[in-house]
Amino acid sequence: MTVNYFHIAFLLFMNICFTEMYLDHEMNDGPHELEHPRYPYPMPPPPRVDTRRPFYIIGHMVNSVEEVDQFLRQGSNALEVDIEFAENGTVLGTYHGMPCDCFRGCFKRTPFAKFLDHLRNVTSMRDSRFRGQMSLLFLDLKTTKLSKSAKPVAGVTVAYNLVKHLWKGVHPRYRMNVLLSIGYVKDRDVTRGAIAYLKKKGHGALLQNIGFDVGMNDPLDSIARMYKKLHINGHRWQGDGLSNCLRFLMPVDRLKAAVKLRDSERGYIDKVYHWTIDLPFYIEKSVRLGVDGIITNQPHNVLGVVTSIFFQKRLKVASMKDSPWQKIRRTPREVLEDEGDTDTNIIAGGENGPGE
Repeated sequence: MTVNYFHIAFLLFMNICFTEMYLDHEMNDGPHELEHPRYPYPMPPPPRVDTRRPFYIIGHMVNSVEEVDQFLRQGSNALEVDIEFAENGTVLGTYHGMPCDCFRGCFKRTPFAKFLDHLRNVTSMRDSRFRGQMSLLFLDLKTTKLSKSAKPVAGVTVAYNLVKHLWKGVHPRYRMNVLLSIGYVKDRDVTRGAIAYLKKKGHGALLQNIGFDVGMNDPLDSIARMYKKLHINGHRWQGDGLSNCLRFLMPVDRLKAAVKLRDSERGYIDKVYHWTIDLPFYIEKSVRLGVDGIITNQPHNVLGVVTSIFFQKRLKVASMKDSPWQKIRRTPREVLEDEGDTDTNIIAGGENGPGE
C-alpha cells in the first residue's frame, strides 16, 4: 500500500482550521466575564462582624488568692489589685488598708509573687479552670508616698515580677494584659521604670501586654502632657470615680469629658472606666455614659446589666480575643441615646438604691 503523504497533510490542515474556528466561536459568543457558580442550595450568609463594645467587669480590691477565684466565679473578666511597696520602692504584695470601700475587708495581704503565681495557674495555663475568661489585670500601684528615688525602683520590681511569675511559660495567646495604674502624674517615674526594665532586659515585646493609667482624678490635660513626655502613644486607660461609700457625692463631669476624649480623633484616651459602682440601677446609668468598664464589688450585678436585653446588642463581655488597648468610639446613634438619658449627673454606687 502506497502512503499518500499529500492527502494526510491536507486532512491535518483542515482539522486544525476547523478546530480554530470552533474555539474562536466559543470564546466570542456571549459575555466575556465568568458567571458566578450556581449552587443547588442557598448561599451561606457572609460572616457577621461583631460591632458590640467589649466591656470590662473589673472586680474591686481583689487582694487574696481566695478572692481571685471568688470574683472570677461571679463574672469578672478583669481584676483590680492594690499593690504596696517598701520604703526603698521594692514591691511587697497586695494590700489596701484603711479607708476602703464600705462592706469590704481592708486588710488582706498576699506576697506579690505568690499572688501572680496563683493568678497564672488559674487563668493562663493549659488546664486552668478560668482559662480565657480573664483578660486584664489592673494593678493599683500605691506609690504616692514613696520618695522620688524609690519610684523607678517600684516600676522595675513590678515589671520583674510580672515577667517571672505571671508571664513565664505562658503561651502568647493566653498572656495576661496588665494595666499599670499610678495615682498621680507625679508618680510617672514608676511607669518610666517599668518600661525601662522591659526594654533593657530584652522583653520589649511584652510591652504589647502593658497598659497605663493615672487613677486619682488629676486634670485630664495634665495626664495628656505626661504621656507626651513619656512618649506613650497608646494603651491608655482613664478612670473617674470615688469609693462606693461616697459615690453619691461624685458628679460625672470629668467622666463625661474622658468619654468625649476617647470618642474624639485626637483624644489621648483609649478606654474609660468608672469606679466604684455596685447597684444595677447605677450600673445602667454608668453604662449609658459610654464607659468601657466598671470597677465593682458586685461583678454579678454588672454582668446582669451588660447581658440584659437593654444592652445585649450594644455590649459584650470582653474576652481574650478583644484587645484592651483598642479605642472604640461610640456611633452617632449611641451618643444620641446616651445624651437622651438626662438622669446621669450624679451616680451613686453603694448598697442603697435611688432615693434611699
